[in-house]
Amino acid sequence: MTTTILRDISYLVTMDDASRELTGVDLAISGNRIEAVGKGLKAGPETEIVDASNLIVTPGLVNAHQHLYQVGMRSITELERARIHPWLNGLHVKTHYWWKQGYYTPQTVGAVAAAGMVESLLGGVTTVADQHYVFPGGTTEPYIEAMIEGACETGIRLHAGRGSMTKGRAKGGVVPDQACQTVDEVLRHSLELIENYHDPDPTAQIRIDLAPCGVHTDEPELFREFARMAAENSGVGLHTHLYEVIDTEYCKNTYDVTPWGFLGKNGWHDRHVWLAHMVDPPEEEIPEFAEVGVGIVHLIAPDLRMGFGLAPLRKYLDAGCKVGFGTTGSASNDGANQLGDLRIAALVHRLPDAPTSKWPTARELLKLATRGSAECLGRETLGVIAPGMTADLAAWDMSTVDRVGIHDPVVGLLLAGLSDRANLVMVNGEILVRDSQCLKVDEQVIAEEARNAFPPRPIRG
Repeated sequence: MTTTILRDISYLVTMDDASRELTGVDLAISGNRIEAVGKGLKAGPETEIVDASNLIVTPGLVNAHQHLYQVGMRSITELERARIHPWLNGLHVKTHYWWKQGYYTPQTVGAVAAAGMVESLLGGVTTVADQHYVFPGGTTEPYIEAMIEGACETGIRLHAGRGSMTKGRAKGGVVPDQACQTVDEVLRHSLELIENYHDPDPTAQIRIDLAPCGVHTDEPELFREFARMAAENSGVGLHTHLYEVIDTEYCKNTYDVTPWGFLGKNGWHDRHVWLAHMVDPPEEEIPEFAEVGVGIVHLIAPDLRMGFGLAPLRKYLDAGCKVGFGTTGSASNDGANQLGDLRIAALVHRLPDAPTSKWPTARELLKLATRGSAECLGRETLGVIAPGMTADLAAWDMSTVDRVGIHDPVVGLLLAGLSDRANLVMVNGEILVRDSQCLKVDEQVIAEEARNAFPPRPIRG
């Protein structure tokens, strides 16, 4: 069993129940668990010592909502200023074209997903919850399996969400019919993934979740069957988009209920559920979110980019809701920089007509991206630095020139600095990033493979 001690940590943010923040302490890791926190911890002859005297150390960031295949779809010219309907259509058209041309394969999806995983690790993200719902032609290919291989290669922790689209336009949905699969096929493959890859262990690297794209793209039957399947398989979570502007009117016209009401009718009012975006819910439903215990993932950068506006973050927090943080996919964010997105959230929620006491603090936001996201995913041993917890850590160098003059390390981590690249990242007790460089994989090789995965994009003059 390997042991590591981070010695003389400049600033340690534990996110424990007491919200302790400590200076000049050591952190001992044994195997994949945190063993002790304290000053002057003794090291054995085989213990690896890491000088952390310039580092701010936090729990590893947890990205609670991603679409890793979209790393190959950043900054598409014609979608730069598109709202949700033309944006969705544009993605479907481009994906279908690439698929017909032979570019959209498990190998290419795996390549760009691996690049997103490496980007995430370098930004201090130790766990990614992905939702893959794009199966062109309705054919099940091993796209998700390729991503799982990438996670094992890079070392990142992955929640692989088996996404779906089962209700095309011919059935009253909003997505092209050729992008949809049958409910039976989705259920068959989901069970196969659970049987082959899902690990309910608290420290598992790979978990499978059930993640239909949305209430406007999937049949009610699928939601009900997914709820049943999750109840029968320990550690399998339920995840979908909700209240992302497009679905409220759809549910009213189609089912005569709100999107939240739709979930309730189909067995999704459950603490194992977490929901992405949640921009425009009826205010009277917010106490119900807290009472049921569903997770809410705040996705500030894509919400702004798509013109959704601001989710009622303060109302969620004041109501006692379980709230996490994520980036969503690169087609509506252009990156996987979770720390950078926290900076955006810290600024845009400072509304001029709200008292400053309602503005989110850096500590509140950092908690969302660590402990909050871990709770959304049902990961009780992640998101906190304390003895017995899983050793997922991220650390940033606070001695660089761009962080000169910082008085509060936590506020400075979010608001200051030219780079969000982490100095040190550990997953499951293994150091994967040291001195801002990946140790397990070659960053440049991963990037080159991803660049070559899809046809070249023309350079605009």
